[in-house]
Amino acid sequence: MPAFLFLALAANALGADHQHAQRVRQIMGTLCEIDAPDVPVALISAAFAEIERWDRVLSLYKGASDVSVLNHAAGTGPVKVSADFYAAVEAALRLARETDGAFDPTILPVLRDGPAKLPLVGWRKVRLDPMARTVELPEPGMGIDFGGIGKGWALDKAAGVLKKAGVKRALFNFGGQILAIGAPEGHEGWAVTIPGRAEPLLVRDASVSASGDSEHPGHIKSPFDGLAVRRPGAAVAVLPSATEADAWSTALFILGKTPPSFRGRSFFDPGIPTVPHTHKGGRS
Repeated sequence: MPAFLFLALAANALGADHQHAQRVRQIMGTLCEIDAPDVPVALISAAFAEIERWDRVLSLYKGASDVSVLNHAAGTGPVKVSADFYAAVEAALRLARETDGAFDPTILPVLRDGPAKLPLVGWRKVRLDPMARTVELPEPGMGIDFGGIGKGWALDKAAGVLKKAGVKRALFNFGGQILAIGAPEGHEGWAVTIPGRAEPLLVRDASVSASGDSEHPGHIKSPFDGLAVRRPGAAVAVLPSATEADAWSTALFILGKTPPSFRGRSFFDPGIPTVPHTHKGGRS
């Protein structure tokens, strides 16, 4: 849930003497840009196609999407799902556990109908059966929303398409969330500006995601009380995967602080007093 658009200074870092395969598409309701030096256009298109495929799987606005089918079946028993979708649900629940519930993909009833539906929220209620490959939402009215993790998940999968083809450096900007593969030739990382920081952040093999209340006031709801989280500024998470960064930026904004369980780098735009945090084992 980006609070603002990051500005990736890729062109300045690469210089005018490099060839680029640079494309932009409208996906998941926002712009996605891929900047990949010397990469064939067909491969860039394949990366976009992977994001579009995941939009068909995870979108609440498509009645035939995997998540819509699952949500419609809430309270009716286990639902057999595809291996891809099962992996996405499993990742969302893992991050709910790692954030101690600050990120909770079952927040959908509250998003739709307000705090009165909070009893239907709870990631621990979701039942997974890996052998049967089923997902169960045991109570009628429950629902999963990938709004806080879907872009990151799709970014990681698209990056996988490029990496599998041998791409060593590329930059994704998906509605403000950044995912960097490698670094521009001759540079330590891709330069990304973050509001509130005087110097650009150099990003290599990592993702940067922000969440805040400025673009759509009140749209981030707390899974703890069901209320809108209203505070100035934004929370920024930098982690090795876009999936992690996407979920954790939401969790950090809801918490208003960096918990000990966070294993990346965090920044808070003015309005939330804290200091950047770096985990010793982090790669960003």
